[in-house]
Parts: sequence; structure tokens; C-alpha cells
Amino acid sequence: MGKVLFIDYERCIGCRSCLAACRECGGHEGRERNYVVQLAPGITTQTAPMLCLHCENPACARSCPAEAIKVTPEGVVLAAAREKCLGCKNCTLACPYGIPRFDESQNLMMKCDLCYERTSAGSPPMCASVCPAETLSWVDEEVARERVARRSGGRVPRDFNFKAKVITTAGLGGWGAADFSWEGVLQDASD
Repeated sequence: MGKVLFIDYERCIGCRSCLAACRECGGHEGRERNYVVQLAPGITTQTAPMLCLHCENPACARSCPAEAIKVTPEGVVLAAAREKCLGCKNCTLACPYGIPRFDESQNLMMKCDLCYERTSAGSPPMCASVCPAETLSWVDEEVARERVARRSGGRVPRDFNFKAKVITTAGLGGWGAADFSWEGVLQDASD
């Protein structure tokens, strides 16, 4: 079994260490490719890291007319290749999670690529290597399955509904796993 990026959104403390680490990852040129959002401003201070979930059939890659976004054999959806990106921003509109960001100064789409140079060599992505709350952790697939089973009766969230479209993420069969319930965070905030 391989390693997966396990995201436990409810543990995020908003420190933004993941952003600082992302800027330091090789090939990121001092720019972060993930971000942290405040979930319900004015209601709660709860934050959550936003990283690419590396979909099995990524809308960002399908929408790119220049085929600048590639998927590795392991299922990692890479950021746009500088030499191919046209700057059309189709990918930013196509992603249902709003993950790809367009850098106007470079005329290039940027997104989390799981620090592919590191993870393909067996090292954890930079964000997971520095997260003090273990919101982001690089764990064995079996450990991730156990964590999910403790909370959700073994169901691994992989399919997300967006109106009439279902998007399937890599889940535990690939590089990422998410364990999160919006209802729990927002319910706790209203109590």
C-alpha cells in the first residue's frame, strides 16, 4: 500500500504553515499553490486548507484546449505546463472546487501538484510535513482507512455532487483522502 495525503478539515487551526511550506517546495518559485479559507466568517473562526483533490477525470485538464494540464500515472493532476498554457482560464472555471488559480503576472494557471517531485521520491508534500495540527498528514493508506472508519463507518468520501454532475476524487485508491463534515463545523459554530 502507498501513502496518501489525509486531510482532516476539522483540525485546521488557521496557522497557514501549509502556505509557507508550499512556497518553499521546489519548482513553486516562491508561490503557494494551495490556500486556506475561513468557512463561515462572522459565525465561526474555523478555517480549512484548500488543496487539489486530484480527481480521477479532472475537469480542469479536460477543459484545457492546449492540453497543458497532465495527470501522472499515479493520478496526480499537475499544474499547467508553462510552455503550453494559453492563459484562457478555462481550468479555473471548470474545477467544481475552485482550486486552480490564475497568476496574471505569469499568465499561468497554478494549483497544488502534491509537491510531485517530493512525493514521487517518497517524501511527504511540504504542507503535510509542517502542519502542527495534523490537518494535513502523509500516511499509509491503511492508516487513512482506519481514521475514516472511526468517523464515518468506513465510508471514504470520493463522490461529490454538483447539481446534476458527480465528481469523483482519487480517494484512498490514489493520492488523497478527505474526512470532513461541513454540518459538524457549522453546527458547532451555532451552538
